[in-house]
Amino acid sequence: MKIHKILIANRGEIAVRIIKTCKAMGIKTVALCPVKGEEHDFLETSLADELYYLERVGSLGYLDGSRILEIARESGVDAIHPCYGFLAENWEFAEQCKKNNIKFIGPHFETLRILADKIEAKKIAEKIGIPTISSSGLIENEDNLLEWAGRITTPFILKASRGGGGIGMRVVDKEIKKDELINLSQEIRRETTRAFGNDDFFIEKYFSNVRHIEFQILGDGKNVIHLGERDCSIQRRFQKLLEEAPSFFCDEALRSKIGEQAVEIGKELCYEGAGTVEFLVDENKNYYFIEINPRLQVEHPVTEAITGIDIVEQQICIAEGMPLAFEQDDIRLSGWAIEARINAEDVQRNFQPSSGMVVRYKAPIGEGIMAHSFLHDGQEIYPYFDSLLAKIVAVGKNREEAIEKLRKAMDEIVIEGVVTTTPFFKKLFAKDGFLRGAFSTDFVSEILKIELMNDDLVNKSVGEKKIKAPLAGMISEIFVKKGDVVVPGQKLLTLSAMKMENEVIAERYGIVQDVSIFLNQRVKGGEILIILT
Repeated sequence: MKIHKILIANRGEIAVRIIKTCKAMGIKTVALCPVKGEEHDFLETSLADELYYLERVGSLGYLDGSRILEIARESGVDAIHPCYGFLAENWEFAEQCKKNNIKFIGPHFETLRILADKIEAKKIAEKIGIPTISSSGLIENEDNLLEWAGRITTPFILKASRGGGGIGMRVVDKEIKKDELINLSQEIRRETTRAFGNDDFFIEKYFSNVRHIEFQILGDGKNVIHLGERDCSIQRRFQKLLEEAPSFFCDEALRSKIGEQAVEIGKELCYEGAGTVEFLVDENKNYYFIEINPRLQVEHPVTEAITGIDIVEQQICIAEGMPLAFEQDDIRLSGWAIEARINAEDVQRNFQPSSGMVVRYKAPIGEGIMAHSFLHDGQEIYPYFDSLLAKIVAVGKNREEAIEKLRKAMDEIVIEGVVTTTPFFKKLFAKDGFLRGAFSTDFVSEILKIELMNDDLVNKSVGEKKIKAPLAGMISEIFVKKGDVVVPGQKLLTLSAMKMENEVIAERYGIVQDVSIFLNQRVKGGEILIILT
């Protein structure tokens, strides 16, 4: 089936990225905008051939599969590209696309259904002999929770069985009281219900000082290949900040061994499209399967840079029914690529999200530098989307050259009006451990936190009587009511913004005089939330 027109069911830099490849392939594109009047803040609407409105404010429209299918039929597209996030892993939406004779650019809906459950994905890995991490089944009740916590022993992690992005994960690294563990499990159920509409979770043994290494795969339903690995160990809150390809830690033997198993699990699934098989690797190079992300990844440009393969183009060709254009022996890794995610986050406040207006944007330029972004002067950064503003990719002959190029890019990039993670990378590129490649998933929290971060996520305004919102967002949890006595360190409420949960914690003793907000209310930065006597 030849694809002539694609609806891009997403926004921001990834929508712009998809349009670029579509133009090169001669494919027309349809972009989406939440409501009329916001086109200026959605760059993709000026680059696509057609524009339609979701007619819902914020992110809700991008999650409305029925409305997106309605637009797809009206615009006469052949296919929908979900990019990443939103509906990219929604098997029910993919099934509805098939019923409407619209190609979903991604894996078959049955594959998505299986991989939506991390426990089921682990079972498939175990079936073909891939090492996995000790874990429970689904936690059904409090007794079941306490039983498995005793069997696995600390350190362990409570992990949502669906979704991703660091949502629904809590590490327990020391002995904990039963009621504290139960409270943690309840927090996860609330958080994952809001994020994924499902509160299932399980317990898994937690490994510290490990690498997070993932393999990019491509499959056409019969054949599967891998395009090498990416090292995603520089992260916070289980969310990636920097990715590089290849991995400094992987030698040819380890790359071949894990790569073969990534391909094997793809074949077991009769995988179609692009996907990522993720692993944890310890200091002795023992590796353990974590999950499969059945979609395009944020960090795909680093793989494209060292292989010369346009992964989006391959997704589209596979969706057209074409066989893979490459065999495994055709894949050659050349050079080094590193991607820095420039997020609207305040590093000094433990990467707390920032929103507002970008009054000035200037992308870095130069040989081997690529800027993937949707920014422009006057760009509004909304609190209900993720915090990613730009991806800056540096490509060099080797790791040292790529780091040096990225260091210069961090000095050149200009984003004024919102707080960003640019200062974090300037500090990171001066750290000996990073330069030597001697880091793990704990590197940010353990090595840089004293200099860069405030781990307590404390809203400094709560030392006053009037507790104000530190940023715009939605009230997702309220832990106090009028008349309650509060003490320093007590959680007062949770504010959801940019796909993160931000706790507001009391810094003083007091009595709650007024709670002026309600659950699911959207608030502005600086708005009064609670008043203490």
